[in-house]
Amino acid sequence: MFLLGCQTERWGVPTSGSGFPTGSHNYSRWAADPPRMLFLQPITAPDTSGCLQPPLALSSRLTVLATAEGSLIGLGMSEPIWRLRLPAETVAAVPLVADSGTLYLLGSDGVLSALSFDGKLLWREPLFPGLAHGGGPYLPLLAQHQGILAADGGGRLVRVAATGKILWEQRRGGSLRRSWSTSADGLLALGIAADNGDTLLVLDSTGQQRWSRVLPQTQLTCVVFGNGRLFVAGVRDGPQEPIPVLHCFSAIGELLWSRTLPAAPRWVSLDDSSRAYVIAHSSGVGDPISGILAYGADGHQRWKLYLQATITTPALLFKKSLLVFAVQSNGALGGYILSLADGSLQELLSLQEAPPLLLVPAVTPDGDVLLGWSARLGLLRLGEHPWRWLLF
Repeated sequence: MFLLGCQTERWGVPTSGSGFPTGSHNYSRWAADPPRMLFLQPITAPDTSGCLQPPLALSSRLTVLATAEGSLIGLGMSEPIWRLRLPAETVAAVPLVADSGTLYLLGSDGVLSALSFDGKLLWREPLFPGLAHGGGPYLPLLAQHQGILAADGGGRLVRVAATGKILWEQRRGGSLRRSWSTSADGLLALGIAADNGDTLLVLDSTGQQRWSRVLPQTQLTCVVFGNGRLFVAGVRDGPQEPIPVLHCFSAIGELLWSRTLPAAPRWVSLDDSSRAYVIAHSSGVGDPISGILAYGADGHQRWKLYLQATITTPALLFKKSLLVFAVQSNGALGGYILSLADGSLQELLSLQEAPPLLLVPAVTPDGDVLLGWSARLGLLRLGEHPWRWLLF
C-alpha cells in the first residue's frame, strides 16, 4: 500500500481516435517493451454490459469505458469512480477521445458531448442526424488544439472548440474515407472517395486547403501523419488485379517515395525516426495470412514477417519492440511481441483464457496495454506491476 501511495499519476492524454497518440501508434516514450503479464479485471458497476468502444486511458490511474447499454464509466485503479448515463437508446458511436482537459463523445444520436475528467457533463452540441434516422457513418473523432474534429461519411466536416462553439464547418463533394489524421502543428489529412481515384486533401487548423493530390484509380485505406511526413496507404486498380501501395509525402505535398506492397494495407504505425510498420492482410483462398512490413525513412524495406492468422490491430510501437494481436483460423487469440530491429519473435502471449474481447487496444502512460471485455464489463490488462492497481 505504501509503495502505491508513492506512485506519481502519469498523464498521457491521447490526441486522436482509438486512444492512439496522433494516430501513429507510437508509445516509445512510455515503455521500452510491451508488458508480458496478463491480468483479467472484472468490473462491478450498475451497468455491467460489455465495452462497445475501446478503453480510453487518460492517465495511469483513470480509464474511461463506454458500455453497450449507454453508460460512460470512469475507472480508477481497481473500481469505478464515476458513471454517466447517456440519453435513452444512445450509445457511443465512435471511440472516445480527449484533449488536455476535456473528454469527447459522439453518440449514436449524432450529438457531440463534452465531459470533464471527473465525469461532469459540460455541454452537448447536435452535429449530425442520428444513426436511427439515416445519419452516419461517422468518422472517428480527432482531438486538435483544445477542441475536436468530427465528420460523417457524407462529407460534412465540423471543427468544435472545447467550449462547444462551432469554429468552422464545410461539406466536401464525395464520401469521406474512414481513416484521417492530424499533425502536431494542426494540419488535417483525409481521403475523399471518387470513381476515378481518391483525392488526398490536407487542410490547416482553420479549414483552409493547404494542398491536395488525386491518386488515380486508388482507394485509400490509411492516412497517418508523423514527424513532419504524411504516410498514405491504399489499393490501386491494376490491369489484372489490385495493387497495394504505400506513399510518403512531405508536409507540403512533395512525394518522397512510393512502394508496392504484397497485400492490402490495413494500418500504418510510425516510430520516432519516420520508419513505417505496415499491417497488410490477404484473405484469399485458404487460411488468412497477415504481414508486418517494416520500411526505413528512405522507403527501403528493412524486414518483413508473415503470420498465418488475421492481425486485428495496428502495430503498437515501443522503444525496442512492437506488439500486435492476431486470431488464427481455429479461433486462437494471441499477442505477438517482435523486435523492432529485425522482426524476430520475442514472445507469444496466449490469450485463450480471456473472455470475449473488443480487439482494439489502449495503452496507459505506464505502458500497460488494455483490452475491453465485449460480453460483460471488464478489462484484460497486460502489465508489469499488478500492485499498482490491485492494491489501490
